[in-house]
Amino acid sequence: MKFGVYLRSLREKTGWTQPEAAEKIEIEQSYLSKLETGKCFPSEDIFSKLSSVYHIDAQQMSETIDSNELEKLKEVSEVRKVVLAKHQSHKLAFRRWLITGLVFLMFGGALMGASTLSGTERQYHYRSQGVLLAGESLDAFSILNMSTSGSKDERRDFDKLKQEMTSRVDQLDNISSINRGRTYLEEVDGGKRLYKLYADPYVGVNTILQWFIIPAMMFLAGSLGCFFISYRWR
Repeated sequence: MKFGVYLRSLREKTGWTQPEAAEKIEIEQSYLSKLETGKCFPSEDIFSKLSSVYHIDAQQMSETIDSNELEKLKEVSEVRKVVLAKHQSHKLAFRRWLITGLVFLMFGGALMGASTLSGTERQYHYRSQGVLLAGESLDAFSILNMSTSGSKDERRDFDKLKQEMTSRVDQLDNISSINRGRTYLEEVDGGKRLYKLYADPYVGVNTILQWFIIPAMMFLAGSLGCFFISYRWR
């Protein structure tokens, strides 16, 4: 709002005409008209009279009229104090948003770097066909891939054993970042499991580090927002 419009609104709230208001303020009507149309601005003495008649509070006025209008009134000591306080407040706000933006930028850059640096690891794939009972051979499940050409009785016994082992198949895969050799044993309830390396080691992506890119983008976007707000405050 222009200062002149602000003065006119104060006068209209009182219900006074320009001549009536000018008489109470103890100035010429033509001068009051120039003040209300923005053709001139009051001196400190005139502003004091306006404040007395219209009960103007400089702080409240500063929140109503435009900042460039306040600059034109800074020769008035009361207004100048308010203008200086607003400048100081804006400067502090600018610095706070700028520092916040820099912190966000640092965090975002760090997380972005973490998501791209050590993001891979060597993986070893092991597989167990099932649980081996106490006293069973480590190759007990190898019968599943075997056949026999013996006598009828031998084939019958072989098929019976193969069917039994087939019913006990409980395949379980394990991916390890540590090379545990071609095979390794693991104690489980009811017996133990023999794990065999069934695929060549390969380099896989560490998904935990990949997830860093999401907060990284959030921090970087936040830093841009802070820089924009700090620019506006400036």
